[in-house]
Formats: sequence, C-alpha cells, structure tokens
Amino acid sequence: MKLAHIADIHWGFGYAGPTPQSRFDDICRVMDWTTERIIAEGCEMVIVAGDMFRKADVSLDKASREIRAAAAWLRKLTGAGIEVLIISGTPSHDPASAYELLKDYQMPRVSIITQPASIDVHCFDEGFSVVLVPGMDRSNFMTRDEYKGLPAHEVHKLMTEHITATCQNLLAECNYTPSILVSHMTYDLADTGFEDVLQQNEAILTTDAIRGFDLVALGHIHRPQQNCRVFYPGSPERLSFNDEKVDAGFWIHELSEGKFTSKYVHTPARRFITLTLNDNGIADFVNGNLDFEDVWGDFANAIVRVRYTCGEELNKALNRRAMEKALYDAGAFFVAEIKGDIERASDRLRDEGLTEAIGPMEAVRRWAAANDMEETEANELVAMTAELMEVQGNEAYTN
Repeated sequence: MKLAHIADIHWGFGYAGPTPQSRFDDICRVMDWTTERIIAEGCEMVIVAGDMFRKADVSLDKASREIRAAAAWLRKLTGAGIEVLIISGTPSHDPASAYELLKDYQMPRVSIITQPASIDVHCFDEGFSVVLVPGMDRSNFMTRDEYKGLPAHEVHKLMTEHITATCQNLLAECNYTPSILVSHMTYDLADTGFEDVLQQNEAILTTDAIRGFDLVALGHIHRPQQNCRVFYPGSPERLSFNDEKVDAGFWIHELSEGKFTSKYVHTPARRFITLTLNDNGIADFVNGNLDFEDVWGDFANAIVRVRYTCGEELNKALNRRAMEKALYDAGAFFVAEIKGDIERASDRLRDEGLTEAIGPMEAVRRWAAANDMEETEANELVAMTAELMEVQGNEAYTN
C-alpha cells in the first residue's frame, strides 16, 4: 500500500507576484500536478498534515475561492478511488472554520480531523493505525485558569507535556501495527532553519511523544527532511524567498510486510532567485555591459530580487526601471524588489575617524554592536582580539 504525505499547501491570495491571484494559480497548477503523480504512483491514500490554507482572517470571497480550490483537488483524488486523511494546522492561518465548510461538502473518502483522534485502516491485505494530532491553539492554553499568569516557557513546557500524553494515550487505543502519527508541529530534532525564530515557545513533539510509532508524518516546517522515521515534506509550491534554496514536493511512503519505505517526489514549483551585485556589477549595468543571462544563466519564469552594494555616485546613475525591464526581458516571471545598500562617503569617513581614534578591541566591540551580534559572541570576539594582540606583542618583543 502506498501513502502520499503532503502538507503546507497554503492556498491563498496576495503572495508576491504580477497579480494578487497569480501565485494562487501557481499553487493550483502544482496541486493538479501532484494529483496526476499520486494517481500514477498508485497511491491508495493521501495524508494532508495541516495548513491547507494561508490566512484565517480573509474576506468571504477569497475564503470561498480557496475552499473551492481545495475541494476540487480532493474530488480529483477521491474520483480516482483514493482515500484522503486531513488534519487542521496552525490556527492563526489555517482556520478550523474552513475545514468545517469542507466537511459540509460531504465528500466521500475524505476524513477531516480538527481534534486529536485515532483511526484504524484496513486496505487490501494491509492494516495499520493512524493517530492524528492537529496543530495546537496556544491561546486556548493561555486562557485556562491553571495557566493564567504563568511565564511563556512554563506554558510551553506544560503544552509539550500535554502533547506527549495525548500521542501516547491515543497510541494505546490503536488496534493495528504498524502505527502512524500525523501531526502539525515541530519535532524537537528537526531542522527548522529560518522558521526557528517563528516557532519559539510553541508546543513541540519530543522523542517521548513519538515513541512506539513506526512512521511520523508531519507538517509545519517548510524544509523537506527525514529524521529516522520522522518526515516533513515541506510545501509543494515555494511560497517566498525563505524557500529559495529549499526543495518543494511530497513524500510517498510504501507499506509492505509491516514496514515503510519512503521516497521524495519533487514538484515543478516556481523558482525564487536572488541576484547579488557589487560596485563592479552596477557599473557594468550602468555602462550597458551586464547581461543577466550570461552572468546568472537561466532564470526564466522565476521570481527574482536584486540586492546590490555600491557607492552614492553609482547608485545615482542606476536606472532601476531599466534594470527591472532588463530582468523581465531575460524571462523573469516577477521582479520582487531591487534593493541597494549604499555606502555613503560621510559614513565611511566617520567610521575611519572612529577606527583611528580608538583601540582595536573597542573597534571590534563597536563593529559587533553595529551588526547586532549577541553580547556573549561579541565578548568572545573581543577576547580573541585581545589574545591576538598579546601574541603579536610577544612576537615583536622576541624578535
């Protein structure tokens, strides 16, 4: 039996693109592609591990279009005889109300879970159990009498303990082996990357929570990965520049003789590309000597941004509209921004004056502060500078 594991679709409007709908159309296109691939692979079930939608607070018009798109995708799967299991995701942008409306469509072969539950599945000669734990609404915990007034880290600890108990209690109710845990949370050994900043003080899945499960199919982190038996598919469509260097796709898990084997399927997601230019690059463009395709190769149909550094005079000579047109002429789908970091002569002179007037260690400390370095790291850097200065002084004395 084959199971497709997909998550973080984020149907929605308003992503960066030529029109508010263009990226919504991208998601629909990729999801149609996943349907064809899932059917071609012979999958009997699709697991959607949360975050089908982008935002909770959207207009009725936008919400209805998103829900209709999701329903159309589900019907294509069920029309091919495929069972679909769905859990709700992060409440702030994946509203339970959207899933309640999907339930009203009364689609056969579609099970939508918004509260923790367990089910037993028997298909052909294979049987297995599934524990489903949707994304947790942290605000529900914060408003409980026993949690009021507690610091954030204490609430985080109690939520994590609650999740662990929920997973293990539901596992004890299962009648089949192997067992699958489907959830929309951060696993404590996962590679979270940039999203780590966004996931502070939220409930996490610990190694104790997943103990006893043969497969853990998760959503929430937009980085496809496998950590032993724990899997994240990431998003099937890249959604922002945070996904620029990240694969897009979904997992297929095959159950045979009580064991799972898995493979990752890459989707034809739109690319995000950052082009970086320095003084020389800006000068070449101003003088008409820069061919974007020659320097960066093919970025046709990609969402592009330009980040550049140069002096004030070059920046004044730069025609951003001309650069934007050149990018579109080279095939860019959308130019998100052209942003410069301008080195001003007055700033440079002031920095040089400070450097001459202060010692090396104070200069390092000020540099660390200007670059928002953590105090502990800054102190280590200053200490290393002092050590180097001492070594150099000793060498000079010896020589």
